[in-house]
Amino acid sequence: MLSIIIPYYKTLEHTKELLKVLEPQLDEDVELIIVDDGCNEKELDKYNAKVIHLPNNSGNASKPRNIGLDNATGKYIAFIDSDDMVSSTYIKTIKHYIEKDTDIIYLSWKCSKMNVYITDRPPKWNCSVWCRVYKREIIGNVRFDTNLKIAEDWKFNQGIQPKTSVAIKEFLYTYNIGRQGSLTNGG
Repeated sequence: MLSIIIPYYKTLEHTKELLKVLEPQLDEDVELIIVDDGCNEKELDKYNAKVIHLPNNSGNASKPRNIGLDNATGKYIAFIDSDDMVSSTYIKTIKHYIEKDTDIIYLSWKCSKMNVYITDRPPKWNCSVWCRVYKREIIGNVRFDTNLKIAEDWKFNQGIQPKTSVAIKEFLYTYNIGRQGSLTNGG
């Protein structure tokens, strides 16, 4: 089973577009968890997802991701940022690679405004969790540092020690770079 965790904060239009692509891909082996970080966005409740509404905004993606991890039941964990996009074969492709029973699966991706495709393994400068699928077993008790506003992915990945990995060369993820109000843009 695959658990997909989406930390949400004030990105409703982007998230609705993402869910339009993601929701038709869901089946009984996939759990979608949306963690609403203090927005109380009730429109999320109409989707086929476990929606967790946090009472207060944490100011970063760490707390929602940790809450998602604590509530996930899947053997594998994927993260999607609420303002990004996935392909129409995202889940099907990942599930095919899950069958290989590897510790970590690297995803191919592109940036929305640069049209740059990255394949094989992420470059060293990209420690983002959205371009990886983790076997839950290797995550163990590792969690995101809630004191960090940026680079929390890097620190999280430092605690993960995969022994086996595989890369999906088929493009699956679009990183929405430069969105006004995003954490990486100072918002």
